[in-house]
Amino acid sequence: MDEFTNILHEDFVVDRQGRKLPVHVAEPETNEVMPALILAHEIFGVNDHIRDLCDRFAQQGLRVYAPELFSGTPSWPEDPDARNDLDTMRKVWAEIPDARLIDDLKELFKRVRQSPTVRSHGIGTIGYCMGGAIAFMFACHSPELAFVIDYYGRIKYPTKTPNKPKDPIDYIGGLNTPFLGIFSGIDELIPQEHREQLAAELERIGVEHTIKVFDNAPHAFFNDTRETYREDAAREAWQMTIEFIHAHAAQPARQKP
Repeated sequence: MDEFTNILHEDFVVDRQGRKLPVHVAEPETNEVMPALILAHEIFGVNDHIRDLCDRFAQQGLRVYAPELFSGTPSWPEDPDARNDLDTMRKVWAEIPDARLIDDLKELFKRVRQSPTVRSHGIGTIGYCMGGAIAFMFACHSPELAFVIDYYGRIKYPTKTPNKPKDPIDYIGGLNTPFLGIFSGIDELIPQEHREQLAAELERIGVEHTIKVFDNAPHAFFNDTRETYREDAAREAWQMTIEFIHAHAAQPARQKP
């Protein structure tokens, strides 16, 4: 597999009925038609870590789109440094209906499919932590996606609210997309019971799926800017991810159910 070294960056805005959805793009410097990846960020937004991930995926022959899903929310800090505070960003996330997050990603998906340099039936999504759950819910509403990858996204919320009226797993009936789940064995947010329930539901609906649990790794082990980073687990997860993407982005278009 060729690795692309010249990566171009672009930022554009999707108009969401007066609310702006900024999108960061990283892509190889070529006009070749390629698969695409919609990346749902962690709770800290599109920061340096997410932009670095965009570059890494672009080097693997993907056009990568990372929307700032929190933009336009009243409590979203203008100061980028303030977005590093977990409690602050949890409050931002809590203000946003899951339905809005799903609809924003669906609108971006439509735009990505229109690009003449994107393989229209080779578009998938990936998300990390909070973004893993969002990517999963998005995929449950978007059967045209080629794949979905969930890195330790919550399977069930601790509580339900008007903005979060269902657990992510409650949307699984709409999933028609090959699924790769990467989870941590040391993760109080996603206990074994939840992982087992997810596996059983994926089996029940007959969706192609792989679930990998890294038993000795903590939550967020893939983020190399945090103390939870585990190099060996991250390296193995990355290899699984790239192989999964290229296997499914190269498949013929699936029929919408």
